[in-house]
Amino acid sequence: MKENEKILLNILKKKAEKDDKFENLVLNLAIKRLKGAKNDDKGVYYSKGMKHVVMASKTLEGDYVIKEGVTDIDDNAFWGCAFVQTITIPDTVTTIGDEAFGRCLSLKDLVIPKSVKKIGINPFIGMNASGVRIMSEEYVIDEGLLMTADKKAVIACMSSRDKYVIPNTVEAINGMAFARNHSLKSIILPEGLKTIGNDAFSDCDSLGEITIPSTVTSIGSYAFSECDELRKVTFLGEVKKISRTAFSDCYALGCILVPKGKIVKYRKALHMQDYE
Repeated sequence: MKENEKILLNILKKKAEKDDKFENLVLNLAIKRLKGAKNDDKGVYYSKGMKHVVMASKTLEGDYVIKEGVTDIDDNAFWGCAFVQTITIPDTVTTIGDEAFGRCLSLKDLVIPKSVKKIGINPFIGMNASGVRIMSEEYVIDEGLLMTADKKAVIACMSSRDKYVIPNTVEAINGMAFARNHSLKSIILPEGLKTIGNDAFSDCDSLGEITIPSTVTSIGSYAFSECDELRKVTFLGEVKKISRTAFSDCYALGCILVPKGKIVKYRKALHMQDYE
């Protein structure tokens, strides 16, 4: 790579650290174009070796068939493609990245082939389970929840139900699994649950209260942030690792119940003042 291209690449990488989602996508695409990514006749960019789908144009519409030989659908690859209705994934694909089909508002038919071995952070935000079929033996959709085949981790909620009882087998609620689920009013988490990932329930603005099982050891950044109606949180045990932003911007939150003798720990961890 020429020296001026290296300088530009470094500048773009630094700018891509910003929080703005769309700007980051544009900047990351610029980085990948410098590395040889090229688009097809419909505006979908592929890596230089044609093994990765890098990013699709937001004007993509109708039916789209991913090229044979592709192994990876990158993070955010089809994010924001609001007009695409079907996407055909070849059986060469093994990995689907974070939020790969996020905000594909019109996407109604998607088959995850048997070849897929790894699915990232909630690739299907905004999609209904009826529009996605899982052929991969690594994953399953049950009661509107996309989970690992052993049902130990919830990857995505793909239902508009207002109440959920999470199966007793579940040990992890992965990052963004229920994010922006505006219908969710009540959820029961099982004893045996260990981790709640980053943004797992962020912007669930109808969720009124939550009980954290005694087995939970880790709650990630912004796990329950911007839950506008969240008024009560009950901790049944001691969470060893909890992000100070776990309940960020939950302005209605007025009651946090913690085990006896743990008030100081939770006050310090959450940077909050009042506990009952």
